[in-house]
Amino acid sequence: MGTEEKSSPQGMGRSMLSSTAGILLSRVFGLARDVCSAAYWGASDVAQAAYTVAFAIPNSLRQLFGEGAFTSAFVPMISGHLATDEREKAWKLASRAITLQFVVLAAVALVFALVGGTLGFLHVFQDPTTDTAMRILPVLMPFAVLICMAGALSSILNSLKAFFLPSIMQIIFNAVQVAVIGLLAWCWKNDDPVALWIFCGSTLLAGILQVAALLFACRKHGYVYRFDLAVKDPEVGQLCRRILPGLVGAGVMQINSLLDKVLGLILGAAAIGALTFSQRLVYLPVGIFGVAMGMVALPALSRAQAREDRQGVVDGLNYALRTVLFLALPCTAFLLVGGQYVITFLFARGAFNDSAIVETSFTLAFYVMGLPAFCCAKVATNPFHARKDTRTPMLIAVGCMFLNLILNLILMRFLKQGGLALSTSICSWLNVVVLLGLNRKFLPEWNPWKILKDALTLLVAAAISAAGGWGVLKGVFWAMAHFEFLGRLLPTQTILFGFYVVCMLAGTGVAYLLACLLLRRPEPRELMRSVLRR
Repeated sequence: MGTEEKSSPQGMGRSMLSSTAGILLSRVFGLARDVCSAAYWGASDVAQAAYTVAFAIPNSLRQLFGEGAFTSAFVPMISGHLATDEREKAWKLASRAITLQFVVLAAVALVFALVGGTLGFLHVFQDPTTDTAMRILPVLMPFAVLICMAGALSSILNSLKAFFLPSIMQIIFNAVQVAVIGLLAWCWKNDDPVALWIFCGSTLLAGILQVAALLFACRKHGYVYRFDLAVKDPEVGQLCRRILPGLVGAGVMQINSLLDKVLGLILGAAAIGALTFSQRLVYLPVGIFGVAMGMVALPALSRAQAREDRQGVVDGLNYALRTVLFLALPCTAFLLVGGQYVITFLFARGAFNDSAIVETSFTLAFYVMGLPAFCCAKVATNPFHARKDTRTPMLIAVGCMFLNLILNLILMRFLKQGGLALSTSICSWLNVVVLLGLNRKFLPEWNPWKILKDALTLLVAAAISAAGGWGVLKGVFWAMAHFEFLGRLLPTQTILFGFYVVCMLAGTGVAYLLACLLLRRPEPRELMRSVLRR
């Protein structure tokens, strides 16, 4: 397959499906890890709580320094060199950027480790969970360095149009932790301090294996990392200047998340639980479809921008938006119709009672309104990043942060935690609309009305799919009322609601595909060609 073909919308579709498959596999392994962790540690174990608190620190550094900000600035520069056949320049920049990232994060990790470890061993906090978290922090902080390096290496592979391996890297992390939990359950009780230290060690092992696998894959594609600290390199300086707005933008997202949690605390513990569990459901399709397409579209648009192929940028942006909407809208319809049944199937056991189901379902309905926007936001920033403009998305994110705070304070008075969810959805839609609107200033060839027409057509198909899912569910209710033996085949609540969910999913999916075919939408055929053609 030639370079031009890989850069075409059809090539983006195949790459997105490859990434989606990898991310889906990673999510499955993540669910297995959560199940095993809950079985061994429990929900209220001090050791597990301490690990969660301590791990949040290197994980936050990954979100700030390893993925969003670094990738948004790094990928367009590397892709630009590759598009103009300047591989030596690309590899030199990659090694220097990764080396600088390594040195900075190593220094940050060392400070956190020394301060946290000292506070923990001196029992400054006099709280078992916090003290334990600080004591294990020195073991976990090197993971920040490893996972950020893995993110940089994944960005190089994405620039080389190799998407599957980076998308399954989380499988290594999850598989290692599942294996170690199995070993711990065999050899140690969960209150043994040794078990926690070994579990922390498994995090470092997973990080090392991820970096090793990515280094090997990069070598196969022609890139060999070499330690090269060159802080005075003009391109490295340019990269750092472009990363700074991204860091502010990532910080804005962290602040938004923190504000929601603080305001949720004001509303009570039930509000926090409802926000948490509804977010998990909404961000599942966002992680699978939105992130995958954003990951694939950025290098493609960056290559077109480097070649000054404005029509290529337009075609790539249109295809990415259409495809994301095609995948996100039926998920929205399904969760609107069957959200309560999904929540009951997945979470309704133990302390998660009927009241929790009602509160979570109420919150989910408002989050679902923003699901397509959450997915499109991953794509809408790509034309700016492809032009190496990280400042404009940052300024828009800051504006949306202040609006989100104002709407939170207003809407939570009337809708409680539903108001917080609705505010997030409104600000996400505004973020996407402003990003796409400003895009016309730099890309006048792009016609937003074409995307709006596509979106309205897909919205009609999604409405039909919602009706299909609802109709199938009513049919199931009728059948179970008239044929008692069906009820005996579904003896427990989990099995019963699982059956409801599967039936609704089938009804929604079939109705959506039929509606898209009747409306002559090209997306089903495009994705099918992407699946069948190598």
